Amino acid sequence: MIRLQRAGVIAALNLLVLAGLGIGASPASAAVTCQAATPQPSNQYPGTTVVATNFESGSITGSGFSTPSTSGTGTADVSSAKAHSGRCAAHIHVTTAAGSVANFAAPLPAGSNDVHADGWFNITKAGVVGNNVPYFRFFNGGTRIVDVFRDNGNGNLVLRVTSPTGTFTFTTLARGVPLSTWHHLVMHVVANGPATTVEVLFDDKTVFSNQVATGFTTLTAVQLGAEHRRQAGDSYIDDVVIKAGKAGPRLPGTFTPVAPTRLLDTRTTSAVAADSPVSFKVAGVNGIPAKVAAVVFNLTVTQSRSFGFITAYASGATRPNASNLNFAAGQTVPNLVTVPVGADGKVTLFNRSSGTSQLIADVTGYYITGTPSTPGAFQNLAPSRLLDTRTSSPVAADSPVSFQVAGVNGIPASVASVVFNLTVTEARSFGFVTAYASGAGRPNASNLNFATGQTVPNLVTVPVGADGKVTLFNRSAGTAQLIADVAGYYLPGTPTATGAFKAVGPTRILDTRNTSPVAADSTVSFQVAGANGIPAGALAAVFNLTVTSPQSFGFVTAYASGSPRPNASNLNFATGQTVPNLVSVALGSDGKVTLFNRSSGKSQLIADVAGYYLP
Repeated sequence: MIRLQRAGVIAALNLLVLAGLGIGASPASAAVTCQAATPQPSNQYPGTTVVATNFESGSITGSGFSTPSTSGTGTADVSSAKAHSGRCAAHIHVTTAAGSVANFAAPLPAGSNDVHADGWFNITKAGVVGNNVPYFRFFNGGTRIVDVFRDNGNGNLVLRVTSPTGTFTFTTLARGVPLSTWHHLVMHVVANGPATTVEVLFDDKTVFSNQVATGFTTLTAVQLGAEHRRQAGDSYIDDVVIKAGKAGPRLPGTFTPVAPTRLLDTRTTSAVAADSPVSFKVAGVNGIPAKVAAVVFNLTVTQSRSFGFITAYASGATRPNASNLNFAAGQTVPNLVTVPVGADGKVTLFNRSSGTSQLIADVTGYYITGTPSTPGAFQNLAPSRLLDTRTSSPVAADSPVSFQVAGVNGIPASVASVVFNLTVTEARSFGFVTAYASGAGRPNASNLNFATGQTVPNLVTVPVGADGKVTLFNRSAGTAQLIADVAGYYLPGTPTATGAFKAVGPTRILDTRNTSPVAADSTVSFQVAGANGIPAGALAAVFNLTVTSPQSFGFVTAYASGSPRPNASNLNFATGQTVPNLVSVALGSDGKVTLFNRSSGKSQLIADVAGYYLP
């Protein structure tokens, strides 16, 4: 880790050279032959495009940046010596001579606080040890807030953050980045003072996602090039896209999606012992705020030594009489979980089984803390049992059962929709269960598929009928026992706030059985926003995903269209198996969701939308 030794040095390095504040104009560029007609780069990140260039205009200023700032022997121009695409790239050259410096910047619209910077970098000469070659740097006025650089001493990729007091913290993101090779870097910064969110992707892999403390709530510029004199080194920069926007405040109970991120994987440590808990940190990691009301994650059990079930609950709370995930010995089973977060920022998972189990948790979003009051806001509840037909009689074949939701177990008399974990057990035949608002017509959708004798859970999000009830229909030739454990509810009214939830359907929005199965190790994308009553620009969607007729074992990963595929899973399956799981996932800027079939065989995929979060 690099440490600066005195405040005077910190102050000096914070007052960097921004475009428009420069020491002199760049020398005239040598004549280069670019491809002016080459299409400009683009990406799926949100925000208004500030710059999108491959530098084929032949000049940095002509590419949308401010006039470069140079001094001494430093130069910032466009070169045809190297390019990531087309024929040209920006070239930054700085020597060890006194006063040598060069950089250029993209000023951001006033009030910007949510910025994505996306580009390709090729550092061909490292420069002097003890100094560093930067990639992107984010500024407020003359103060650098956060940046990423290549350490000239060891080649490591390092994130640097300037705290409100002016001190620096350094985090190594990747080791030994080689010279003379192109690398893709994306930085996403949401300036919010002590809760500033920073995400960094390097070569399309997330290497940092967390909140850091800074002294600013807005961003004024993104800078590229040498940060101070005698930087030394040569850098080529190409295919840059910078987008800026304003991240509005989120109200209590509204949802914020995050790119699916693995927060727990006991396979890398040790299995969870029989009848034992494991807790893991949620709040304050991977871009999630230090205080959140509840978290949504996909929970997977694997390598279980005995049958059993998992109960998820807030760390520090009493373990409830509820289950989130049921499994047999050796089975790999997923289920979406919505659960309150403890005061320590953790969630606890209890392995109610006579054998060890491996547990995996992939977070997909969180709910803002505070007292929900806006329509469509979510109020989490400690899990409690709303229905258990084992205490009365099983649900008959091709028959419904309705149960009261509104006005019981802490749920108010008026709610829009409810979230509960549904479990089927002691089924006398294969079939599926459909959940819908009491009094409504039964939709062409499924929430839970099961085989004879199987015990299967799935999270359900469903509207509540005018009588305060939910109906479950057993589409099967035999009886089945049904259990429902509530996780929370959404407030009634017309949702208008960003992140508020609007229940729809359920409505079938994808069924590959009507077209063609998804090939092995391949994707299928489908439209969500702008279709089936869901508005364009919707933030995220909730849908029940079912795999059927898979030709091999595998898993499905759901993610925003146009985003890198994450190291996460939503649905695990065996050959020939029919398995459902609820999915909560952000939507791409094109309004689509992508599903990846990680399997050596074809699979049929079905998606039944349950609702969406407002933009």
